[in-house]
Amino acid sequence: MTGFFGSAAFAFPVVSYVDQTSLYKPSVISAGGFNVELRGAPAPGMDAAAIVAGLHGPAWAGGAPLSPLPANAAPGKGTRLVLIFNGASAPSETACTDAAALGGAEAPQGAPFRVIAVYCMSDRMVARGALSADSVQGPGDENYRAAMQSLLAAMFPPQGLNISPFGGGI
Repeated sequence: MTGFFGSAAFAFPVVSYVDQTSLYKPSVISAGGFNVELRGAPAPGMDAAAIVAGLHGPAWAGGAPLSPLPANAAPGKGTRLVLIFNGASAPSETACTDAAALGGAEAPQGAPFRVIAVYCMSDRMVARGALSADSVQGPGDENYRAAMQSLLAAMFPPQGLNISPFGGGI
């Protein structure tokens, strides 16, 4: 066991923050889908397609794959998941109105990455979260996929975190 936990080459991803507003309902997530607005990248050379490849929404919402905003879509509009890599230190509603204000940069080769995720309905925040994880080796890195899926699972449970288990949430 010491070899497994004592290795400097492996660290668990840390979902450090998750929050939902009163707008969060499973029906909103199911209907809104997962178009993604991106700022920055988790590793050098990862384009939008590589960043979202293999990532999907929660199974309870149909497990729809994440996809970059269509080329004709305007940033800051519609229902979307905003991912900001290596930018602001805390998730902010600003991501729904001006994601560029939160920064975002490509992580240097071998450096750990941070991502702020904010699910938006136009200019309104529905849910937000933050993740820190080991460096990404490039497109296809399964540790990256696992880390991102842990963030999505924490952000999008089948019932709102602020809803009583005895009713609501639909």
